[in-house]
Amino acid sequence: MVKIADRVKTLEYAIRDVTRKAREIQINRRVHWLNIGDPCLFDFKTPKYIIEALAKAAYDGKNYYADSLGVAELRRLIIESERKKSRIDIPLDNIIITSGVSEGIMFTAGTLVQPGLEMLLPGPCYSTYISYCKFFGGKGVEYRLAEEDDWNPDIDDFRNKITDKTNAIMVSSPNNPTGKMYKKKTMKEIVDIAGEYDLPVISDEIYDKIVYDGEFTHPASLTKDVPVIGMNGFSKAHMSTGWRLGYLYFYDPENKVPEIKENIEKLARSRLCANTPAQYAAIEAFKRPRNYTKTMVKKLEKRRDYTYKRIKEIEHIDCIKPDGAFYMFPKIELNGLWKDDKEFVLDVLENTGVCFVYGSGFGDYGKDHFRTTFLPPIADLGEVYEKLETYMKAKEK
Repeated sequence: MVKIADRVKTLEYAIRDVTRKAREIQINRRVHWLNIGDPCLFDFKTPKYIIEALAKAAYDGKNYYADSLGVAELRRLIIESERKKSRIDIPLDNIIITSGVSEGIMFTAGTLVQPGLEMLLPGPCYSTYISYCKFFGGKGVEYRLAEEDDWNPDIDDFRNKITDKTNAIMVSSPNNPTGKMYKKKTMKEIVDIAGEYDLPVISDEIYDKIVYDGEFTHPASLTKDVPVIGMNGFSKAHMSTGWRLGYLYFYDPENKVPEIKENIEKLARSRLCANTPAQYAAIEAFKRPRNYTKTMVKKLEKRRDYTYKRIKEIEHIDCIKPDGAFYMFPKIELNGLWKDDKEFVLDVLENTGVCFVYGSGFGDYGKDHFRTTFLPPIADLGEVYEKLETYMKAKEK
């Protein structure tokens, strides 16, 4: 008999796993898709000139394998962008173009995690972090994001989770699933502790341009000696999720961990290259003013405020207003009506057609919560929360 590798049997991705049930329900009724963070599924359209740049690249014959590190011109523009954002200088060879941030996560986990090694992850935690740690035989250890402190990392818990098995630290700000940004003081404490233990910091920065309150802090801007591996991409702020284009940058001013970059480069070479025409379209996106992102953020802020207001009006559900991204992570009072958050989400889906993601899919600290997006227009969000409120009232009777 054919045998299946154990490493894939336990992989889960709650964000899309709930989709299977939603597809069944969609046969007979409308489903409100609030499980996937994809602006392109709603009224956020990829800018026309970027689409034209993609088509032009293909028509001009740029359909070949690009350099495994990525097109040099795009990497130079990324360097300029990171210098402007973070006031850091990155050499050209310290930029790798990836097939989305997801591939960047896979590259870093594949390089830094193996049996007997651990990576510290924020909890609640984007499930892909956990999945890749498991896949490569290591362990993702969650440090607590404190809900009572606006989901800011609990520094005492963070420090206590570091052991001789810890091999890297992940930060995610604005965070998925909570939408909250780490306070600058806390980010500095994390970076300093990483330096104390000679650990690299991996920073998921995909939502750094989708911020409503406060100012995003790049961890690399807070240190002169701690290695930071940053991950970013074009999916969210440039509304091109399906193009699968991202990048890694290596900020290592004292050249402490050159072997991390060298081995991630091996993984990049083994998969050949990221999408070549999309890289040339991204060059065009960098060269022009990105007013469309500002417009997007203004629309999202109104939808965030509306969603927050409506959720706060529903009994037995509470939430913290996010600073960025387009997620909210409400807490549910189960009250013996559901055995856990997964049953709650599936019951809501069955009875209302509203598709959330169960919080336990985001690790141990996600229990008794659910994740929703506020990407749909306000009229659609109004229908969603009217249905949810009616459902919750009926459940109490």
